[in-house]
Amino acid sequence: MDDVKPDLAKLALTRPSRVSERAEAMIETFIKDHGLRPGDRLPSERALAEMAGISRASLREAVGRMAARGRVTVRKTGILIAEPPASPSPAVAASWARETISAPLAPLVAYDAGYSHDVLEIRQALEGAAAYYAALRADPDDKTRIRDAFEAMGKSHGASSPIEEARKDAAFHLAIAEASHNAVLKQVMSSMFGLLQDSISQSLEKLYTVPQTFDALSQQHRALIETIEAGDAEGARQVSDRHLRFVETTIKRIDDDLARKARSTIARSAALQDKG
Repeated sequence: MDDVKPDLAKLALTRPSRVSERAEAMIETFIKDHGLRPGDRLPSERALAEMAGISRASLREAVGRMAARGRVTVRKTGILIAEPPASPSPAVAASWARETISAPLAPLVAYDAGYSHDVLEIRQALEGAAAYYAALRADPDDKTRIRDAFEAMGKSHGASSPIEEARKDAAFHLAIAEASHNAVLKQVMSSMFGLLQDSISQSLEKLYTVPQTFDALSQQHRALIETIEAGDAEGARQVSDRHLRFVETTIKRIDDDLARKARSTIARSAALQDKG
């Protein structure tokens, strides 16, 4: 194993990144140079650290990262090259996506309005594509599910909490994603269900302060259903885009009004203090 030490040392000098990332690259080089296969054992932690010229703590971090992405398996008997992972079930894939995508972003979206606008932007990209492909591919059962989701939204308005209304709204858009028959698109949107629901909930709480907003949203949703049922792919994308632009511009106007009122209140308070 000593014959690879010069190559690993050279890689350590030429790769300008964190030590643990360099260590990952060194281990990958070792695996490739020695033709190691799944189930083969790597040298000990101490030996790998000495070969790479790094601390064992940095080596452990690199191995941990590789284990997290399924490249190696760490056992009491040593570090093994992992078997290629089997295709995950939809439930496992959705759980992974929630943990890696939605969970880290949820607190940011909840406490910073700027992130909510970011969610609206990504919604426009995803939901426009979902509507487009749903118009091309939706079968009669898909169309029934979309209609049912739309009717459920209408029934929940005024009779449920904003959170429950948001759940119904998100379910409507996910029904369209389901009808796209694009497994990746559906998986991405499903994994973002929590973010989608939170974003819609925050939007509804603001939008419903504006008179007749619910009617406008219902008309937009109905138009989306009609273009999908008509098989008008480009029309469905445009309706989806217009719907989300309406949501974004309305919320921005409400936020601007709230900020203006807050500034006015602060200015009045300051003026009163000066007079006092």
